[in-house]
Parts: sequence; structure tokens; C-alpha cells
Amino acid sequence: MNNFSKFNHLIINSKEDYILFKLGTHGEIKYCFLDKSYEPMEIQELYKGGVLKYSVTIDKKDKIHLIALMKSGELIYSIYHEGNWSNTTIAKFDFRSNIFNNIKIISEEGNVHIIYDFANLINSKLRTIQHVVGNNTNWKQHNITKFVSDRVSNPFTIDLDSFGTIHLLYRSLEGDISQIYHTFYNPYSDKWNTTPQKLTTSNTNKLYPYIFVDTKNNLHGLWLEEINNNYVLKYSKVDSSRMQKYIWKHIKIPYIEKCNNMPIMLEEKDTLKIIYSIIDGIGYLYSLDRGDTWSKGEISNIGSSNINLIRISNSIFETNIIKINDTYYSMDKGLEFYFLDNFNSSSSTAANKPFFDIEDELEQSRILQDIEEISIKIAQLAESHDEIKNTLNQTLASQNKIEKKISYILEILETKKNSIFDKFFK
Repeated sequence: MNNFSKFNHLIINSKEDYILFKLGTHGEIKYCFLDKSYEPMEIQELYKGGVLKYSVTIDKKDKIHLIALMKSGELIYSIYHEGNWSNTTIAKFDFRSNIFNNIKIISEEGNVHIIYDFANLINSKLRTIQHVVGNNTNWKQHNITKFVSDRVSNPFTIDLDSFGTIHLLYRSLEGDISQIYHTFYNPYSDKWNTTPQKLTTSNTNKLYPYIFVDTKNNLHGLWLEEINNNYVLKYSKVDSSRMQKYIWKHIKIPYIEKCNNMPIMLEEKDTLKIIYSIIDGIGYLYSLDRGDTWSKGEISNIGSSNINLIRISNSIFETNIIKINDTYYSMDKGLEFYFLDNFNSSSSTAANKPFFDIEDELEQSRILQDIEEISIKIAQLAESHDEIKNTLNQTLASQNKIEKKISYILEILETKKNSIFDKFFK
């Protein structure tokens, strides 16, 4: 299976400013505002290094919330507001005994929800999903559930409905077979459902669970299922009218095989779209009746190595006409968001270079900075060399004078020596 980078986040505020966040190879978090051509206007740095994992979101007041798990074990919560960052350490994890995997953050009605999973080093297959909720002063922790994992990179996904309920879809092993489960958090009782519901029962492996709540509060679940050595797209839903009991209904969709990564869902103007990645391209299905029936859309033939996934958080799109949590894009022929009508696409030269290639831009910037620093050091060394050379020349000149004086003294002593001896022995 292909592993896409999940280190990119795109934030869109109410002014329709696009802010790109990226985790660098050295654990640094860089971010920048983008102009209308997706050109970085100014690259800034939140952390210079030491970040293992991070997640970022934006609330309705345009405050950006970022959670970072550091290599030191610190869990740091940062808020960006009116051009300034504030940072608070809210926990310290012990990496000597635990392994941490996914971490996600969402903001809702003044509270921040942080959800992550971890395992003990002694039994790394048994993982625990935890939930921390707070408002930067008071924090409360919940144990959501335990599950058995084979270290798949994304064993769970989350989404939020309009009532503030957090829905979580996760994958757990039962013997050698993985199944998909759903659980949820009730904000009014401040509790998680204690009995997760199993969505699947077949004796085949499942991968990449994905949950999506549409603008009418219907739940949609996606995953891949192994059938005849192929991974096939599967889909299930819960109608908002059945939300009290969360009765999942399996829906027949067009047969999509040879999938190789996580399917995602989005909504645009009452049209639901499932975007899926296959070995030699990317395609989509669409539904005009809230997921009861699905039709096959077009397929874009592009190598999966050129396709990337980005997490999107915004304060303008979550309306009654559009909702997007994730999307796929490529830079193969200029910037292209796949099967989206409400995102601007650009194939200009300016857009080709920097939008999601910020790391190259940053690397060039670092190289130029290193060159400048080296040039300064060389100039300083050259200046020091000149000073040392002058000092040595002065020292040599003084030494020559001293040697001449010594020679003169020795010459005088040599000429006077006989006369002195003569006085004693004459």
C-alpha cells in the first residue's frame, strides 16, 4: 500500500487567507500565508526542531490551534491570534515506556479536543485511544477505547457533527482479521459511548477507516476491504433520522478495486463525493441523494506517487453547501485539487513551484542562509588572517631589531673582552 504524506495542513480563515503548515524532515514546523497564486508571501517558523507529530485547526473566531508532540515527550498547545503565538505545555509523556502514533485536534464551542493513541512498549499491539478536552486552563482526560493493532499508520479517524458530537471510526484486530468500529462522544454528558459498534463482520482484512459527517448530520463510513488479493472500496452510512441508535446501513456502490490508500469524502452543493486512489490514477463516486445511491465519476490517470493528501480546516466552507476535511492534490501539471469545484486551481508557473513544495523553498532558504553565514565567517577569518599577518610581520620586525641589537652587543663584548682580560693578567 502507498503511504502518503500526512504532514501538510491547510488552514483557511474567514478572510479567505490560505495558511500552509508543514512538518520538516528535522522536526521543524514552518508555516506561511499564500497569495492568490498560491505563492508563499512569507515563510515563518513556529518550532525550529524537535517535533514528532502535530495537528492544527481553526475555530470560528479565526484562532488557530496547534498541538505538537515533542521528542522530549512534551505535549505543547499553541494558539495563533492576531499575529502572535502563545504556547502552553499541557502534558509530559514518557517515551521510555509508551509509543505514540496518531494525534488529532478539533475545536468546538470554546473547547479544544485532542485525541491520540498510544501503546506500551511491553505490549505494542494493544493500543489505547485517549481524549483530552479543555480550554487552555482546565483539561480533562478520557480513555475512549482499547484496540489491537498491527501498527497501521492511521487506525482511527474523527469528525464532528453540528451538535458537538465527536464520531470516531477505528480499526481493530480480532485474531488475524481486522474489523471496523464506531464510537462517539456526547458533549452534554461529557462521556464516550462505552460499547463501540462493529460495522463489519466479514472474514477479510480492512484498512484505512474514514468517517465523514455531512451538512445534514448524516454519518458516512469508508474503508478498504481485502478481496481476492485486491483492496476494494466499501461504504456504510447512518441517516440523521436514526441518529439516536446509530444504525449503520451498508450501501451498495460501484465496484472499485485495486485501491491503494485512504478513501475520503467531501460535500459540495448537496453532492457527496467519495475520492479514491488506485494504482494508476485517482477517481471519484458521487451521490445526489445523501448517499443512498452512487454513480461512478471520472478517473484521472496519474501515478500514485504524484498524488498527495492534505488536511483542511477552515472557518468559511463549513456551511450548508460545502464541507471538506481532507482533499487530494498533485503538482503534475500545475496545482490541481482533484474533483473539487470550489477550490481555485492554477497551472501558472508561479503556482507550479511553491504551493506544496515549501520544503524545497525552505531548503533553498536554509542553503542561502548557510552560504551567507559561511561567507561572513570566511570574511571574519580573512580579516583575522590579515590581523594575524600584520601581528606576525610586526613581531618579525621586532625580532629582527632585537637580533641586530644582540649582534651589536655581542660584537662589543667580543671587542672589549681582550682588554678586560688584559687588565687582570697583564
